[in-house]
Amino acid sequence: MDAKVRAYSLATGEELWSDQAQAPAVANPAVYEYKGREYVAFVAGGNTILKDQVGDQIVVYALPQD
Repeated sequence: MDAKVRAYSLATGEELWSDQAQAPAVANPAVYEYKGREYVAFVAGGNTILKDQVGDQIVVYALPQD
């Protein structure tokens, strides 16, 4: 619940990348493809029951291209 976005290696469990969002994401991410590029999107809105930090951010990241 720290509003940090992380990507991990499936093979090793190593953290590969991280970024900070406005608030914790408490929703499932959407993964989609557009014009051959993959994206991950989610809402970083928080939840006042769990933590006072709230936001209204829609976050989208493009995954690395092979």
